[in-house]
Amino acid sequence: MNWKAEAVVVAAGVLLAAASVWGHHGLARFDTTHTISIQGTVTDFQWTNPHVYMYADVKDEKGKVVNWKLEMGSPGMLSRFGGWNPKTVKQGDAVKVTGFRAKDGSAYMSPVEIVLADGRKLSAAP
Repeated sequence: MNWKAEAVVVAAGVLLAAASVWGHHGLARFDTTHTISIQGTVTDFQWTNPHVYMYADVKDEKGKVVNWKLEMGSPGMLSRFGGWNPKTVKQGDAVKVTGFRAKDGSAYMSPVEIVLADGRKLSAAP
């Protein structure tokens, strides 16, 4: 392989690696210094890659219903280590969620644990 071909291969590798690092934010958006707990009703459950999303209606301290976005791990990780599958929760299910709230204070959370209405505790960490 000549030096030009090697340079192209190296440049392509660097660009591909940079894109994957840039695209994944991990827990950077969340306040991981303490956890909060919320209780609500599931409005949507999306079993998608790279993250599973659950949405739940939760009453705030004034009684106003707020729809929370809960960003969980990947489907593969959740099924292998958390006991999840695409039908674990459905619209209308009651849940209690403990996790890290978004740093901006919005109704966005990275859950650590979800307790289902039947008392099962499932890990939801990404």
